[in-house]
Order: sequence, then structure tokens, then C-alpha cells
Amino acid sequence: MEKPSVLFVYVNYSSFVKADFEILSSFANVTKYQFKPGKGIFRTGIELFRELFFLILNGFKYDSVFVWFGDYHSLLPVLFAKLFNKKSFVVIGGYDVSTLAAYNYGAFSNPIRAFFTRNTFKNVGLCFPVAEALKEKLLLINPKAKAETLATSHNSEKFCFSEYDRPRRVITVSTTENHQRLMVKGLDRFRELATFLPEFEFIIIGATDAVKAYFEPVPVNLSLLPPQQFDQLTQYYQNSSIYAQLSRSEGLPNALCEAMLCGCIPVGTNVGDIQITIGNTGLAIEDWNPEILVEFIRSNHNNKQLRDEARTRILTRYNPEIRIKRFKELMA
Repeated sequence: MEKPSVLFVYVNYSSFVKADFEILSSFANVTKYQFKPGKGIFRTGIELFRELFFLILNGFKYDSVFVWFGDYHSLLPVLFAKLFNKKSFVVIGGYDVSTLAAYNYGAFSNPIRAFFTRNTFKNVGLCFPVAEALKEKLLLINPKAKAETLATSHNSEKFCFSEYDRPRRVITVSTTENHQRLMVKGLDRFRELATFLPEFEFIIIGATDAVKAYFEPVPVNLSLLPPQQFDQLTQYYQNSSIYAQLSRSEGLPNALCEAMLCGCIPVGTNVGDIQITIGNTGLAIEDWNPEILVEFIRSNHNNKQLRDEARTRILTRYNPEIRIKRFKELMA
């Protein structure tokens, strides 16, 4: 039987995007197309013309179109799929259905982005929100949208651990290049938490030079590290006691899942699917109250049972076989 052909459209080749590409490549012929937006409408417009030219020459060749995130880059591939009666799928990760006006965050905080994203949802064959909370947001935007919640999957062989006794270290991971993302991901809260726990080491992985000034004065127990390669990142997970996801807006927190697979005890805020991900293996708080987290961290930072339970929860809830099976069914 001939393999189906898939056009795979993305912006950033992050770990969860790479995971889906590898899943699709296991049973289909997949062509990657990267949309490379720049700052300003002019540069984005150039990228849209480049994408349009590619689709005119190649769009009819594929059996289906698979797009990561709804945004500027998603509308044209979805329209071409509809024009040629092909299948189309869009993965919804969080930004694409969110609006945090205070931080100018989310596709629907910008009217032009909102136009591209709303019409993507109107014309796409099926949306894959990675969290149930995102499906609810999608249906508020477009009650007629076809959507199926399908969590991202994680490689449990690569994300693993053997050491239970660990240093007093709390980490969080977020590639952060501006103040907006810093606030959305709650890195200001992470900094504040560090001041309450001077006996613990705190590490932010992914802080670029552009945002370091926002942490001033930097607590002596807080380190700001740039984005890390996979092997280095895994080592940080495996050698940290606690992983903190203190976001103000979130979908399915992939870094949190990776850290839990590596035995980090999770703490976080109850937004998106953070609480669902953590379950009873850590602590998620409703309102920002660092004192509650301080007490939990001091009492549980080397709780061996919670390390095992955290990993087991991710293995159970986010089994990659579920995603693989569904993709095969839909794209056959």
C-alpha cells in the first residue's frame, strides 16, 4: 500500500513539533515546510507570499496538510487543502486560542492575527487541541469548529531517571526572549519564589540576554541559563528535585511532562492543564501564594514516592501510542 503524503507546516521545530514529525514519518511521506515570520507586518507579508508560492507549485500534491498552531502560517495551507479536497489538521497549543490583554498575549490580542486564526478554525478539517481547556477556548471562538483533544506525547526512554536523592534545586524551562513571555510563563513568580527559599538553588533555562535585566536584582540563588541542547536539558531534569510551572496562561505544559518523566516533583499554578498534568503527584495552587509552595517544597523536595508517581502519571496519561494510532486512522 502506498504511503499517504503529508505537508507538515510549522514555525519553530520544538521538541513536541519534532515528535509529531517523527510519528507521521513512521507511516507517511512527510514534507516539512517552515514558516519564518519576522518582526513587523512587512516581513510577515513576505513569508506569506513565499508560502503562497510554495502552495501554488506544490499544494495539490499532498493527501493532507498538518499544521502546528493556528496563526498567520496556518490559513493558506488549510485553504489549499479545502480547495483540492484534501484533509487538513491543525494542532492547537495555547497561544492560538488565548488572549491576555494585560500582556498583549495571544493570537486574538491582535486583529490581523485573529483574522488568520479565526478563519483557519473555520475552514480546517479537524483541530487537535493538546488540552481539554484549549478545546473549551476554541469552541468559545468558533462553536462549530471540529475538534478532538489529543495530548502531545513524550519519549519515556529519553526522558528517564535513576537517581532519587537530589540536590535542593528547583528548575523551570521556557525559551524567553521578551517581557511578554516572561510574564505569561510566570518567571517573575519563579524569581519571587527563589527569595523565599534561599537554601535552594533556582534555575531558569531558556532566558535570553534580552530578558535578563527584568530579573534585576537577581537573587544570589537564581541562575539564568540560555536554551540548552537536549542532552544537557535532560541532565538538568534528572538532577533537580522540583520542577515549577507558574504560568498565567498554559495549554499542555510539555516541559513539565518531560521533567516529571525524569522524576522531578511538580508544582504549578492551576491554569490550562497544569493541574490535570500534576494530579496528586505534586501541588498546583489556584491563586499566587508563594508561601504555600514554600511549605510544600521544603517538606517534599526529596520524596521518593512522588518521583515515581510523577513519572507514572505521564506514562499513563500521555502514552505516545494513543497519538500514533489516531494519526494513522485519520490519515489512512
